[in-house]
Amino acid sequence: MKRILHRLSLAHVVAVLAVALVLGSGSAYAAKQITSKNIKNSTIKGVDVKDGALTGADLQDGSIGAAELAPGIFSGGVGDNSVTSAKIVDGTITAADIGTNAVGTDEVAPDSLTDADLASNSVGQAEIQTDGVAATEIADSSIDSGEIVDFGLTNQDIGVLTAQVNADGTLANSSGGVSSISLGTGTYEVDFGLNVSFCTPVVTQGEAGIGGAGGAVTAATDRSGNAEAFFVTTRDFAGALANRAFHLVVVC
Repeated sequence: MKRILHRLSLAHVVAVLAVALVLGSGSAYAAKQITSKNIKNSTIKGVDVKDGALTGADLQDGSIGAAELAPGIFSGGVGDNSVTSAKIVDGTITAADIGTNAVGTDEVAPDSLTDADLASNSVGQAEIQTDGVAATEIADSSIDSGEIVDFGLTNQDIGVLTAQVNADGTLANSSGGVSSISLGTGTYEVDFGLNVSFCTPVVTQGEAGIGGAGGAVTAATDRSGNAEAFFVTTRDFAGALANRAFHLVVVC
């Protein structure tokens, strides 16, 4: 033993102690002391990182962009309600990106669509609500006879009103909404139910049905105190008031 100790130099002793330190605690010490300063840039690869070991807290904000994402990221990789309009570049979404029937009335702001947003001839009768078109939706002078069903307009629509009145003042026939009464012998009131003060009356003697139409002297004028009616008189050829049936045509 003395011979062995005599042969060991100070260098041998130091080397043995160093090995002992490394084997005993040196590896643990080294592992705890490795920091980013001890690692050469760009030397860590994917195989050096344990799967699932990195979390969002390990990534710098804004460090992942389109270049870091694989093409065709599936929808399951995006959290529900995580993409907002601020994340979408203006003008980048086209019809191909929108599912069929995916956009309904709830997705369209009221009065936000103009004719520029509608394809030519894309709106038909099926897209127009019944009674949904009013005068304000029709351009002046845009409707001609081609748009009107034959005999589809009433007398009121074209401003021609009619009334056939019996000799006793009762109404035999009319263009609609008309009433008539006898005020006395040969005097009548015919009410059209709307303002006719700017219209022109034309009255002639004659029965509503088959009759003699013996003739009479007839006259019509605006009814005093009633802008919706006319005052009519019928007389015999001697000029005396007489009850006679008559036709009254009003042009407005």
